Amino acid sequence: MASRAYNVVLLPDSSIANKAAALSKELHIHGVRFTLEDGLFYPHVSIYMLQLETSILGKVEEALKRIAVNTKMFNLIALRYWQAMQFLDVEYSKPDALSSLQFDVVNALNPLRDGMREKDAERMKVSEGDKLYNFMTYGWDSIGTLYRPHLTITRFDEDQELRALQLPDFHDFTGLFDKVGLYEMGDNGTCVRRVMEFSLCEF
Repeated sequence: MASRAYNVVLLPDSSIANKAAALSKELHIHGVRFTLEDGLFYPHVSIYMLQLETSILGKVEEALKRIAVNTKMFNLIALRYWQAMQFLDVEYSKPDALSSLQFDVVNALNPLRDGMREKDAERMKVSEGDKLYNFMTYGWDSIGTLYRPHLTITRFDEDQELRALQLPDFHDFTGLFDKVGLYEMGDNGTCVRRVMEFSLCEF
């Protein structure tokens, strides 16, 4: 049976998605590994990265649909730009409702996962404490207190001095996230193919 890496994600509305894609495109002149673009590399905030057999995607669909109809849209507040390992991210606040959404997704899908992604298996070998526990229990480290909601703009070939990039005000990325989706993962944590998505409830 086919087994692939997937990402359950929170999706921004078109306003934030377009701003992220535009900034990502502008930054390609500095040397990047990918550029956000609808249909190619989708803007997103990760909720749960996991390995799944394609044969059980129907069960995943049922679970995400059930979660979506019981979850309200998010107005996430952008806190800052952040760069680590050449990734340029917009970091977001983590309201209790977002932690609850991750909890619901992980509880529903963790029993369905097919082991863990190869990259995470390697990372687990050098992990300890809460990170090791999360890898062993959920197959991914960024769960619970270690969860850092963020939208990745791009990944540079080399570290950049953020002050020299003339980035727009990070507050421009505050706004509505109105869908949850499942996407196939590519390199660098990218979402490369939409598998399914569901609208969240209005406020």
